Amino acid sequence: MWGDDACDWPRANSSTSLASRADWVLAGALPSSDDFPADWGYGLSGSLRRSSLPETTASSTAPQPGPRAVYEPAQCTKIPQLLTHSGAALAAELDVDRYTQLFARNARIWDWPATGESDEHGPSAHFEISVVPDGPERIANYLDWLGRCGSYQVTNYDFNGRFKDHRSATTVRKDHWTDDAVVAAVVTRTFVTAGRDEPPVTYLVSYYALRGVILECSVHMETTGDRELVQRRAAETLQRLRAL
Repeated sequence: MWGDDACDWPRANSSTSLASRADWVLAGALPSSDDFPADWGYGLSGSLRRSSLPETTASSTAPQPGPRAVYEPAQCTKIPQLLTHSGAALAAELDVDRYTQLFARNARIWDWPATGESDEHGPSAHFEISVVPDGPERIANYLDWLGRCGSYQVTNYDFNGRFKDHRSATTVRKDHWTDDAVVAAVVTRTFVTAGRDEPPVTYLVSYYALRGVILECSVHMETTGDRELVQRRAAETLQRLRAL
């Protein structure tokens, strides 16, 4: 469904790497508050000074506060850079919430997309634009990892080292396409927490690599209409990035 629309999107009007653009310029490609219903929560943030996370993909060496999550089986312990964001520089990010809330955000652990840990409460969506030297390769490596680790288990710990929860994760590839400017992948990522009487949590996640950046959109919404709205905003963001 995503690939069919790719040919209708405008081609980039420049071959210049988007990494050369200021963070505020990249942030301007993200949706505005007017692009969502007035009663949704909206928060846009960016970096005043761009800096990259250390280059690493191994869970045994990746820096993070507190204990590291433990992954099983053994072939799934080396988490891809697309999930850890290592070597990437965050330019801008946007969060929207279906229900407006005020809460304190905890520091995100390095591999939070793979652990199922989230600081959101309820239906939400997250957009981010990161500057990376190798976006297409990151997507390719992630899809290769999925071939071995479409399902895995992860044990999480709190910042004091105490056991927190154990989850099963299942990822399904929904789409993968390329054109002369973009490499894209779309997956659903579902987490089931053991020993809890709560439904599985599923995220629809889209990755777009183009001209030195990756646009990521993660959607956890209750209704089809809300999910489709966020997906349209992600497609519009990609259009604006192409045009820069």
